[in-house]
Amino acid sequence: MNETSINILMLLAQDTFTIDELSMYLNLEKNSISKGIKQINDFLEEENYPKIELKNNKCIMSLSKKEEEELFNKKMMMTSEEIYEYIYIKFIHDRFINLEEEREKLDLSRSSIFRIFTNIKKNLSDNDSKYRYIYGKGMELTHLSPKDLQIFFKTLVKYFFKKEFSLNRINLLDEFLKGYNSKVLIIALSKIFKENKISSSSFLIAFLCALNICIKLFKEIELKLDRDYSKHIKLKESLEKYLKDFDCRYREQVFYFLANSLNNDVPFEPVTLGKAKDILPKIKEAFDIYEIESVFERMLLKKICYSIFKYEGKILKVKKIDLKRIDTMILNILDDVLEKNNMNMYFSDKVMISQIIKKVIIETNKKTFKKIVLLFNEITILNDDYLTQELKKYFKDYEFKIEPSFFYKIDKEFYENNFDLILSDEPSLKEEVKIINILNFNDIVESIHEHILENYLKRRKAPKI
Repeated sequence: MNETSINILMLLAQDTFTIDELSMYLNLEKNSISKGIKQINDFLEEENYPKIELKNNKCIMSLSKKEEEELFNKKMMMTSEEIYEYIYIKFIHDRFINLEEEREKLDLSRSSIFRIFTNIKKNLSDNDSKYRYIYGKGMELTHLSPKDLQIFFKTLVKYFFKKEFSLNRINLLDEFLKGYNSKVLIIALSKIFKENKISSSSFLIAFLCALNICIKLFKEIELKLDRDYSKHIKLKESLEKYLKDFDCRYREQVFYFLANSLNNDVPFEPVTLGKAKDILPKIKEAFDIYEIESVFERMLLKKICYSIFKYEGKILKVKKIDLKRIDTMILNILDDVLEKNNMNMYFSDKVMISQIIKKVIIETNKKTFKKIVLLFNEITILNDDYLTQELKKYFKDYEFKIEPSFFYKIDKEFYENNFDLILSDEPSLKEEVKIINILNFNDIVESIHEHILENYLKRRKAPKI
């Protein structure tokens, strides 16, 4: 099965998608998606599995848990890149490899495994690493360059990051790396995070699991910065308590890494972080969001880092979001920035970045208007200030007034001159005001946010004097 088909299966294992959505999330033509689905269905039919069905314009995979387990344990579900990374990690880790043994494990032809390993050798040579052939035994790694050490680390991070959602359930690396007690480590790390109020993420866990392996293999890794770490005594005590069964040097490096994170550093490897720091000012300029709270700037920088890492590592983990017109407008601006700077990301990650940008725009433009009137048909709402009190929690600087909608019909000019935003649940007013659902508080909040965004985009398009 080719890579396109495996990627389609990977998405459908995470959610349901239309053909158009699969095209966007995979950045492929719709014809390629349709051909891929046909190929998958031919395979599923041959193997006596239920085929992908199209229901209400959505592609749905109806495999049971047992059928998924059987299907995703087949070695044909490994992509060429996953095979490459398995061989690469094992060769660097052991500093030796016997290709004939690996060929049998992977059920590959000799020509296939030699072709993959030839690419590994070329990449190692290009990065100034050294290796030699030992006659009758296999290939030995004699020197690993700093660049290849960094690539090895990133490849391990990718492996741990993908474990929770990858289709590949063959677990060749799981078996190979089981001596590092990653499950025990993850449980211990979760206790450390809770005790020290550190926000966790899949990437953070993956990084620290990869660090555990690399600390044992390489002495060159050093995460200490030129700063005072004395205020992080509680963190050090937590590490001593929960990581007592792990290397002292590992505890030390985890301490520096987490302390740096608590000091508002963005914990990412330098190359990816550098790319994110280069593109961030250009995104801020495009959206005119120079004045941005540090918490949002850090959130945006971290998400850009994750997005670059996922795209470059071909990590197809998505979060599906239904886009509104305003989302598409913001996404188009972001696309322009990325295209001008020769950078690409998966559609899902661009959507997530655009959601953070939306939040920043809303927070920085809230004070552009203050007076809002809500016009309702349901007159009983006038006798209840609960709604106003709830809205004040979200918009404390705003003035809210609730009135029956027929007042507006009698004197439109008064409302249009005295309020910045008019909301109503009266369908007949849909051409004149924003229509909301009186029973859906979130709909009211979302309508106010949309108004802020729409006003911002109008001002952004206006020529600067």
